[in-house]
Amino acid sequence: MTRFIFIFSILLVCFLTIVSLDGYSESKSGSKVFTKIESFAGNDTIVLEDNFEAGTLQEWKQTSDWEVSSADKISGTFSLKHSAKATAGNSSVFRQSKVEMKTLDLEWKFSLKNGNWDPSSSNRFWFYLSADTIQTDQINGFAVGVNISGSSDLLELWRIRNGKADSLIVSSDLDWNASTLADVDVKRTAKGIWTFQYQRTGEEKSKLFSGTDRTTFRFTNVGLLFNFTTTRAGQLWLDDLLVTKHPAQLFVEELTLIDSHIIRLTFNNQVAASSIRTSNFSLTDETKLPIEITKAGITSADNRSVEVTFGKVTGSELSLKVSGIADLSGKAMQPDLLSFSYVLLPEKGSVLINEVLFNPFPGGSDFVELVNVSDIPVALNQLKLATRSDLGELKQIYPVSITQQVLQAGEYATCTKEPTAVMAQYPSNNVASFVSMNSFPSYPDDAGTVVLLNNLQEVIDEFTYSEKMQSPFLADEEGVSLERISVEKPTGDPTNWASAAESAGFATPGLPNSQAPTEAEAKSEIICEPQAFSPNGDGYNDDLTIHFNLDKPGYIANVRIFDAVGRPIIHLVKNQSLAQDGSWTWDGKSQSGQKQSIGVYVLLVELFDSEGHPRVFKKTCTLTDRLD
Repeated sequence: MTRFIFIFSILLVCFLTIVSLDGYSESKSGSKVFTKIESFAGNDTIVLEDNFEAGTLQEWKQTSDWEVSSADKISGTFSLKHSAKATAGNSSVFRQSKVEMKTLDLEWKFSLKNGNWDPSSSNRFWFYLSADTIQTDQINGFAVGVNISGSSDLLELWRIRNGKADSLIVSSDLDWNASTLADVDVKRTAKGIWTFQYQRTGEEKSKLFSGTDRTTFRFTNVGLLFNFTTTRAGQLWLDDLLVTKHPAQLFVEELTLIDSHIIRLTFNNQVAASSIRTSNFSLTDETKLPIEITKAGITSADNRSVEVTFGKVTGSELSLKVSGIADLSGKAMQPDLLSFSYVLLPEKGSVLINEVLFNPFPGGSDFVELVNVSDIPVALNQLKLATRSDLGELKQIYPVSITQQVLQAGEYATCTKEPTAVMAQYPSNNVASFVSMNSFPSYPDDAGTVVLLNNLQEVIDEFTYSEKMQSPFLADEEGVSLERISVEKPTGDPTNWASAAESAGFATPGLPNSQAPTEAEAKSEIICEPQAFSPNGDGYNDDLTIHFNLDKPGYIANVRIFDAVGRPIIHLVKNQSLAQDGSWTWDGKSQSGQKQSIGVYVLLVELFDSEGHPRVFKKTCTLTDRLD
């Protein structure tokens, strides 16, 4: 019997102890009992928890305008309350809380209540989810609240930079009014996905609101700010604050295009090498054309980087689908679709200086034409034009473009400060090639240096020019560009440059150079069409067209026309510099503008190259149908 009483006594003590503990948690002055939150990964950890039931603000800073009070509390016995003794202005209160935003998923829960007043630009409040300082005019971080920007009573989530509302991330449908009490639940993944919900007293939980902002700041504090007038002092409450962290799910933190056939993916956590296969990746261009994945594997000692090798690409905007990659615990990432431009930082020789106008016509503008000689697109915002000082130092370094403009393989870019002026003076142009630069280097009329750089200030190409490089047959060098003859020969070779042909208008912005060799036959040809023409104004064969197709560009031409007995009729072309192919026309009139009689006429075409070697062609044509 004694033994039975002893055992029963032990059981009774245990039972009463359990009941007592349960009763304490429920009857602690009616305080709200925290329950396990809905976590991201099922293993959340509390970073900060305060329901103010301790009755003090011992761990809070800047508390002069704040108190722990039971007056109109939100829940339990006490809530954080603004002091009615505070004067108009800003009151803030902070508590230290340090978390790494880049590697963790985070969640904030808290309750907010205002008094019987409507928020406005003079009476507003917000909770700092994260702040890198407690100096409110210097804070970088994130905040959720009302009228953060001073223009909306909706409950909103903002990025804060230098103490000011910098970017709206999420806006809800809660128009905060007088005497509103709401529980707020905000989540952020390490990937920068923000979501939040609210629940007002007696109502269902709101729908989920979401937005994206991958910015991270140093997270050292959470806090509350109240901007108020005198009559609103003491009428703001905060309670049931809970901040938790969660291990972030595996995701691609950064995609880097290493070269024309390799992508590097950097993950937020270590990757299991055994989970990586080429089948984990699917690459397509903007037309949905699939691109072969040939190899994939870990390339870094920390097991966070994976390199993916792929085949030939024809597009410029690519999409990479990644799935099935697992972390070291074996948990697979969520499938992800990453879009990126197929452009690389330009390397030496990938883009060349192709044409330069440094002595424009009056009212005109200098231009530099570039050509992409690589097999991949080039982003023009990764290029800069510059010149050099007398000491050879780079100066006047200006970006070619500030937009996401892409120069495809084989395409030209005509860089100038005044595209309209250039187009007006050179009708033979490609309008789509023009790139308007906000600032343009100064290239002197007599001599100078054009330097092409990438964003790392590496020299991609360089051309030192002189007016002496222009054709000696030019009567006036003004308005005549220097054109590159071959992209295969060095830019610095003076013999690889020539004056743009007069037959092409003295410049060819955005078009193949008039002095560039083409795939024309080695044999030069002069062809007259039609063989018999009738300049009578009936619209049929009114002009004689003289086509030329030469073995090389750069010839100087003279074209004379004689009648059948050898009398000169007209000097049609005088010392004209030529492209490799082109044409002239004769309207059947003499030098003085007189209409000529029916008969046979002889065309004498004289050509000579830059070394003075002559070539002569004789052609005949027939003028029919006497002119009135």
